[in-house]
Amino acid sequence: METFSGIWVPLVTPFGADGGVDHAALAALTRRLAPHVAGFVACGSTGEAHALDDDEQFAVLDTVLAASERPVVMGTGGPNRRALHAQLAALRSRPLAGLLVPPPYYVRPSQAAIVDYYRDLADHAHCPLIVYNIPYRTGVAIEPDSFMALARHPRIQAVKDCGGSAALTLELIVNTPLAVLAGEDGNILATLCAGGSGAIAASAHLFPERYSAVCDAVREERLGDARRIFHGLWPLIQALFAEPNPAGIKAALACTGTIDRRCRAPMHAASDALMARLAALLAAPAA
Repeated sequence: METFSGIWVPLVTPFGADGGVDHAALAALTRRLAPHVAGFVACGSTGEAHALDDDEQFAVLDTVLAASERPVVMGTGGPNRRALHAQLAALRSRPLAGLLVPPPYYVRPSQAAIVDYYRDLADHAHCPLIVYNIPYRTGVAIEPDSFMALARHPRIQAVKDCGGSAALTLELIVNTPLAVLAGEDGNILATLCAGGSGAIAASAHLFPERYSAVCDAVREERLGDARRIFHGLWPLIQALFAEPNPAGIKAALACTGTIDRRCRAPMHAASDALMARLAALLAAPAA
């Protein structure tokens, strides 16, 4: 599953003063990050996809595809199967590396229903699926036996692991063929050292080269270097998620003059206190 390895950035969606998507800022951000990362996710939770209508989501995706020299994954999902089929049909014309899909939120389906959900989407998709296991957003956790069943489908190839369990992470790495990508930024080093293939890391909007250096160091068995780099990033990671994501990421990018910090309702932009904390961390010498 080498397609899904290394550091992938789930891109924020910048908004302008008029409240619309700032496509120029999004394209510039994508181009700036591209040399340092393995690929991008458009319209994920960090991209505030919940607040974008269908036309805006496709426009965001097209901007990222046009600006990126790296593979691009699209975030999708939801409990309405007919609507998802329509979206998958519309996406067939885009050169996607994959689709990032959480279990259907709110309805809390059974494990059998989760397996059926993913198999159905994989049958209708034109590209691989990354299973997004994130119980605190969806209200349901995917169990190991379900992952084993899903891994038998040729288009279900990876998992973004936000399951909150070190034992589950190891189970996925040891007993499934899925590429395991850390989804919680604080777990990147642990997942890589356990044999995971990479991470989908919102914090890698900042200093992406350092996150890729952690991957390289683990791969080359330079664990002292990996620890040193990641430990240096830890204070920033903590600050970036001190308020609901993506407020902290956008605030940090605003500190560097890259984008505006505004989020779209119901999200709030980062507080002035967090802005000040992030500005100080970004100004500090690299550890």
